Amino acid sequence: MIKKTALILSGGGAKGAFQCGAEKYAREVKGYNWDIIAGVSVGALNGTMLAMEKYQRLFEAWNTISNDQVYTGGFNLISLIRTLFGAKSFYSNRPLEEMLFKELEPEKICKHLLIGAVSLVTGEYVQFKGDDLNLGKAVLASTVMPIIWEPVDVSPLLPSMVDGGVRNISPIGDVLDYEPDELVIINCSSQAAHPIPEPPKDIVKVGLRTMDILLNELFRGDMQDFLRINELVRQAQSQRIVLYNPDSGKPYKYYEYKIIEPDQPLGDTLDFSRDAVQRSLSMGIQRAREVLGR
Repeated sequence: MIKKTALILSGGGAKGAFQCGAEKYAREVKGYNWDIIAGVSVGALNGTMLAMEKYQRLFEAWNTISNDQVYTGGFNLISLIRTLFGAKSFYSNRPLEEMLFKELEPEKICKHLLIGAVSLVTGEYVQFKGDDLNLGKAVLASTVMPIIWEPVDVSPLLPSMVDGGVRNISPIGDVLDYEPDELVIINCSSQAAHPIPEPPKDIVKVGLRTMDILLNELFRGDMQDFLRINELVRQAQSQRIVLYNPDSGKPYKYYEYKIIEPDQPLGDTLDFSRDAVQRSLSMGIQRAREVLGR
């Protein structure tokens, strides 16, 4: 019987380079093949490239990326005045949008792809699949950090969509309906909170740091819930006891899993500088080697 494997990619902005390095090691060195890929935020972008099997192109993109290839603008007097008169963000992610739609070829998607974004209108998390007609807009929306970048109108029925990580920082639950045998979870941040070298210097940095702390807490809670339930299922199965999901009525399944995450801070979410990205790529490879073995 062939094992069905799911790859789960969290959010993290520029720290998404860590995912690229870790996934590359898992696939090329350990022979992993992804049947299901779920991602939010930068994980949605990485996941879409992987679902199209554009492996080398993704690695090249991270190796050559820079801040101006992702966004323009910043926090200054002009951007502040713009927000006072109705602007919805301090930065523009137009360069990222252009890069995304240049690379996106939906007909090449050959994995079960699941992307998540959040509606600012309803507050609900919305899941998109690889065959969705609005996939490009959905991926773009999932990468939008609120206030930093402007919300995306995915469709007339789904206006004002933003980062899926706002509600679901690590989309584990998205893949479980597909009943994978093993989960490989690649996170851009560790479950432990880490201090930063110096206090945030402006309102954007304060906002980003606050979001990092909030999302880390959401992620830690989600991971603890998954690990606790998974361990209870394992113990029950060892005693030939079946536990049932109270919502679906289906029996719980035990999942083999690997969690690959950094063991130290990777830096600023918006730092796409060469040094920062190369450090994240290298750490991704290193941590994957430590978790998965040589």
